[in-house]
Amino acid sequence: MDARFIILLIMSVLLLGWVIFCGIQFFRHSKDLIVDADFIGHVKCEKCGTLYDVNAAQFTESHMSKSVSTSKTQFKNGAFINRPHYRYFAKKFHCPCCGKKRYAQVLNINEINSQMLKPTLRAGVRWLIFMFVGGVLILAVSSIPMFFANRAAQQKADELRQERYEEFKERYF
Repeated sequence: MDARFIILLIMSVLLLGWVIFCGIQFFRHSKDLIVDADFIGHVKCEKCGTLYDVNAAQFTESHMSKSVSTSKTQFKNGAFINRPHYRYFAKKFHCPCCGKKRYAQVLNINEINSQMLKPTLRAGVRWLIFMFVGGVLILAVSSIPMFFANRAAQQKADELRQERYEEFKERYF
């Protein structure tokens, strides 16, 4: 097996691992942003109809949600921005009246969405920059052994070419 193939394989595994790591870190950081946010969600239990408030940390406790949204495209600062507008968004919360985790409709989801858009975009751009810089560093580090492997392969090919030329010269001259 050629050394260049092994170097390429190791580089591709490292790059894939780095991209996955940055994606996981982005999701973890986004969850921390939601927990640290200072919004209050006004929710209505779908089972008993009780209205109650939940804090930002309770939004990250459950991953179960259901929604109906429409996209609103707006022209803002010279660019088209496609932002979802929720007509219905429900998430599982602990209902104080029922005493169980039930789906509750979040009544102010569009306000929460617009409030959390800027910090989430900032975090996303930050992790994209980390992903890019790390990827460039991995490529730079892997190009060093690749350079030497290419040089060795070229030298081997030149030696083989010279040997064949010598054999050709001896045979026909």
